[in-house]
Amino acid sequence: MHESSDQQQAPAPAGTPALSPAGQARRRLATAGVAASGVLLTVASQPGMACDICRSPSGFLSGALQSQQVPKTVCSGRSPSYWKRSANWPNHLAKTTKFSALFPCNSAFGSYKNATLQQMLSGQSFDNQKIGQYLVAAHLNVLAKLSSFQNLPMLQNIWKEFQARGYYAPVAGKRWYAYDIAFYLSGTMS
Repeated sequence: MHESSDQQQAPAPAGTPALSPAGQARRRLATAGVAASGVLLTVASQPGMACDICRSPSGFLSGALQSQQVPKTVCSGRSPSYWKRSANWPNHLAKTTKFSALFPCNSAFGSYKNATLQQMLSGQSFDNQKIGQYLVAAHLNVLAKLSSFQNLPMLQNIWKEFQARGYYAPVAGKRWYAYDIAFYLSGTMS
């Protein structure tokens, strides 16, 4: 391993053997690893019962590490099972509202078209990857102001693109299939 001429190594203190190039590389790696571990622990730590993902799909993929101050993100979404049992839904949204009233369905998704929001939250055999179930819960979280980084048009766009292509592309070159979409949405809920 060769060192570049602009990276000078400090001489070994008197009485200690000089490190081989491999030893110097290991020391640099270990030093960098210790320095970075605090950052990694800070980024990875979560308060109890918190959501795993509090970012838009593209922000989730990029890591959303920003140095600028941004408004505090609200990320305390409830799960489909919570909304299924809840007596009161936000904005007086009726449990009998058709899924297709919020998420328009093409002919290939006819089963979704006829299901109510309550039925979707209960789980349906045609929604085996639970994408519809999690879209409904995410929308209710938006209405209840439990999720400040999502909105209905964003959720509708995920659904629309999934229907048209069989996947959703949060960023160019990345494809999320039904399982991936449901995984992302479930991560926004506690």
